[in-house]
Amino acid sequence: MPRILTRDPSWLCAPAPTKFFRSEEQSKKQTSLDVRCDGPNRKVAHRGTELFVAAGNELRWSELSLLKDVGQDHERRHGRDSWNEQDEDDERPYRVLKTPVSRQITQLSVSPSGDYIAILTSHTCHVCILPSSSHLRTQESSPLRLKSFQLGPTAHVLEQAPLVCAIWHPLAPSGDCLVSVTHDACIRLWELDSENRSSFDEPTLAVDLKKLANATSTQADFSASKYGTNKGFSPDDVEMQVAAACFGGQGREDEHGWASMTLWVAMTEGDVYALCPFLPSRWQAPATLLPSLSTSVIDKSRALGRDLEASATERRMVDQQCKWLAEVDAQEPMLYPGQTEFDTVEVYSRPSGLSAVPKLQGPFQLSPEPDFSEITNIHVIAPKIDDEALYDEDNEDADTEGLSVGIICLATSTNEVHVCLDVNGVEAEWLPSKRSRAYALDDTDDLKELVLFETIDLAQSEAEDDGWPTFTSSPTDRYELCVTHPMGVCGLSFKPWIGMLEDELSAPSDSGAGFRLGVVLESAQTLVDQPIDIPTEPDRGVNTAVAILDPSIGYMLLTSATNVPYATILDIPSSTNAFEPDGPEVAGALPAIEPRAPYRPAPEFDQPSALPNLIKTANARRSTTGDLKAQVRFSPATLQLLTEAHRIMSTETHRLGTVAADLFRRCERMRSELQEQVRKVAEIAQRVDAVTGNEEDDDSFDANADEDDGGENLVGNEKIEYRMNVAHERSIELNERYDALRKKMMRLGGRQLSAREKAFGEEVRRLEKSVLPPDEPPAGSEDEESLSTSPGSTLAGRFDAVMSLQQTLVQQATDAAAQAEKEGDGKKAMDMKASSSGLGSDYRKQKIAQVMALLERETALVEAVMERLRRLQKG
Repeated sequence: MPRILTRDPSWLCAPAPTKFFRSEEQSKKQTSLDVRCDGPNRKVAHRGTELFVAAGNELRWSELSLLKDVGQDHERRHGRDSWNEQDEDDERPYRVLKTPVSRQITQLSVSPSGDYIAILTSHTCHVCILPSSSHLRTQESSPLRLKSFQLGPTAHVLEQAPLVCAIWHPLAPSGDCLVSVTHDACIRLWELDSENRSSFDEPTLAVDLKKLANATSTQADFSASKYGTNKGFSPDDVEMQVAAACFGGQGREDEHGWASMTLWVAMTEGDVYALCPFLPSRWQAPATLLPSLSTSVIDKSRALGRDLEASATERRMVDQQCKWLAEVDAQEPMLYPGQTEFDTVEVYSRPSGLSAVPKLQGPFQLSPEPDFSEITNIHVIAPKIDDEALYDEDNEDADTEGLSVGIICLATSTNEVHVCLDVNGVEAEWLPSKRSRAYALDDTDDLKELVLFETIDLAQSEAEDDGWPTFTSSPTDRYELCVTHPMGVCGLSFKPWIGMLEDELSAPSDSGAGFRLGVVLESAQTLVDQPIDIPTEPDRGVNTAVAILDPSIGYMLLTSATNVPYATILDIPSSTNAFEPDGPEVAGALPAIEPRAPYRPAPEFDQPSALPNLIKTANARRSTTGDLKAQVRFSPATLQLLTEAHRIMSTETHRLGTVAADLFRRCERMRSELQEQVRKVAEIAQRVDAVTGNEEDDDSFDANADEDDGGENLVGNEKIEYRMNVAHERSIELNERYDALRKKMMRLGGRQLSAREKAFGEEVRRLEKSVLPPDEPPAGSEDEESLSTSPGSTLAGRFDAVMSLQQTLVQQATDAAAQAEKEGDGKKAMDMKASSSGLGSDYRKQKIAQVMALLERETALVEAVMERLRRLQKG
């Protein structure tokens, strides 16, 4: 987890920001801490730096910058420790958003696009259209009524099963697809359209997991039951009670293709199921989704074609995946605007060749099986994409850090987190179109396993306090996770072991893999930190923390318990902020103060006593108890009054004693921390004195001191200055000796050649070898250099060859003319002689002209080279 910078900023602890999290009724009376929680509390949501908080049945809006300005202004005017009632008259740093919700709000969820907010109660769900940020930031402080729609007027009502959660689909094109999950294992998919009111009345897809678990073909009816339908008893009504649900990915390009379209459902009893693919009618595909799926499906199809022992279920699953991908590839995608104005996303329609409802995969068996309590929440980290299979060439820009298997985290009511690995992976799978008459064992025995990697105990205490832990994903790294439990917020980081585990999983050799994996499982441990600690009794009303990343605020974790905000500002990782200065490393040399939350006065100090009300009541009953100021009369009424007074006084004094003891312990801890800081500073001062020499006495004598110092001992700064002067004089002496040696070498060896002069000399030597004839090598020596420099390769050799060729041609022409003259007879002989002599004369003249031209060129080249050599020699 990142380093903690600040715990509970002072501006958030001011009265005005605190009122933002507290309703009016709770401001007047103290709420009980021991409230039974039967579900998750998600009463805090955010859109960027905008906060939405549910206070009772009221929805409020504010912004972190606004809360910060109001809190700092209050601190400047009244100080940190002023908690007077006059602060109630200050301007409210929030705005009330009116909604038709009449029951207490339990969960809030803002859509990825920021256009909708889902408001959940125990049984109902309302979707409101959020105005723009600029409209909410106006100076107007009056309540603003939002345009809202009730989701499922006949599906999510008090007569139906309670709601568990409502999550937004990560592959929805505009972020307006909501998935509602009820306690009776019914899942409904809503494709919302503000212009079409019927989209809020009826879901586009409704599935009853209990029916789907027992279905054998797509012809069965596994739709969710309608309102007013009589339901019979089933054993699945107990074993398939949903505790939480989530999607296996967030729609990123570095995730496995099937992850973002997989819906994971965790049951209260400990079973885990998966639906893949679970898509709306229109869904967006990241750039790497379809290529990665096509590559994996084609490879699996080829492998099954060579495997003669493959089961019919495996072959049917691969055939269905190929058919589904073929239908998607045949579509012409529609282009929708992306997150930026220059970005676009491809949107496809859900294939109609296969059923829109996939097969229910599971239940997943945990191996080894832990001691299960009730499951409260589930979080899935998608496996990374296989870059080697997707890209033909090495992709240097790809992020190689990650795990090729999925991580499933299960939170329990005993404040434990089970970290499991999905080694086999979840892929798309559908039921057969028709029920097979033949009974196949592999069709019914569909057991899948999750490897239990680690169990983390968040409570770290012997007392098992029941709670409802929930997960919050980190905005900086998907392998970091925040868990909200009754004692605060814990941070989990899986980075210490994902690298080692991935190296073992990707190793090509299987020899000794079991032993190495065992070592990894024993040595690997998740890094656990607690950035937020709630300094009260374990509270079952803690809200799920939200993680906000903003340049102006930083990386903030924010939650609330008993309507009091608790926040921690963390250090932004270097991967997120590349221009972060190196100040923390420099400051780390000094004793760092551990960030600690500021002290908040306990509400018991300001809570009025109930004894005055008792006295007023007793004065109203003077006929039975008499005047309290008069002499006490011994009677049953007086005894009852004293008993009630004692009960009130003992309760209030015990409560005050508890908070006073907590304040005393805090003071003692601060005193011990101050003593530790003083001790560390003293140690640093002693080390500084040891370096400077101030720890020595002034009248001490150093027998080894230099004679120039007269045997006196140097102390303090004189010692440091003396050492610096000696080192400075030594460096000057070494520099002078170096300069003298350099000048001496320059006088002996002459001026050094530059790089251009060396290159010109090398060029002259090469030209000399090509012009002048080679030296005759000694007899019996045939080295490579003499063999490579043949006579014909030099200019002089080429000239000698031309001269010998000329002599040969002239001699051949003379011999031919003499022979023709001897053999000639009469006119025929004369004609032949004239003809032959004429032909020989022309041929000879032509060859001689060519030879003379070559000689002129070679002569000019030789003269030019000799002239250049002569100039160089003179220079």
